[in-house]
Amino acid sequence: MRSQPRLQRQSPERTLLLDACGVVLGEPMEPLFRAVADSSGLRPAAVAQLFRQRFRDDLWAGRMDETSFWISLATACGLDRAPAVWRTVVDQSMQAMPVVHRLPSWSRQARLVLISNHRHEWLVPRLEALALTGHFSEVLISSITGAVKPDQAAYDRLLGGTDLAQTLYVDDKLANVTAARSLGVRSLLADADGRWSKEVDAWLGC
Repeated sequence: MRSQPRLQRQSPERTLLLDACGVVLGEPMEPLFRAVADSSGLRPAAVAQLFRQRFRDDLWAGRMDETSFWISLATACGLDRAPAVWRTVVDQSMQAMPVVHRLPSWSRQARLVLISNHRHEWLVPRLEALALTGHFSEVLISSITGAVKPDQAAYDRLLGGTDLAQTLYVDDKLANVTAARSLGVRSLLADADGRWSKEVDAWLGC
């Protein structure tokens, strides 16, 4: 009698959730605030506060389109129009972080998902130009989904069918990390030097 082949038990698929800017790409907002300050005479801190109070949520959630944002930001800063250099600063600031060299290895060990508070018009072209999109199973951008971290809705779509015990989340914003941890997700706060990537390597056994 022929023996039946033994079935190997597959371990649960791991999921690695990564923020975009400050984790995979350079963070563009602080350079933008400095560029706006140079054009308007305001302090960068004042520009940042203005952004958070009047524009952040609507811009990231897609309730305000990009053109309206530039017009409104310029007006709020006392300018007739937004200098073209502002948009250039955003693009040039989103350079690949050193960790991108780990993405091919990580994508073989886990399902990679990018979840970002951002404008798709800004982020998608940079990901494509750097040939990064192919490493991710899913790319969730707030201006399309309408859900902005740290609101729970931003995580609900991801976590509904995900084994939390096999999930790791990385973000450079403490509020977002805290929110994910409150939902039972193991989370890392990304440091500027990229030391967090070694913790991901250890988690994946790379």
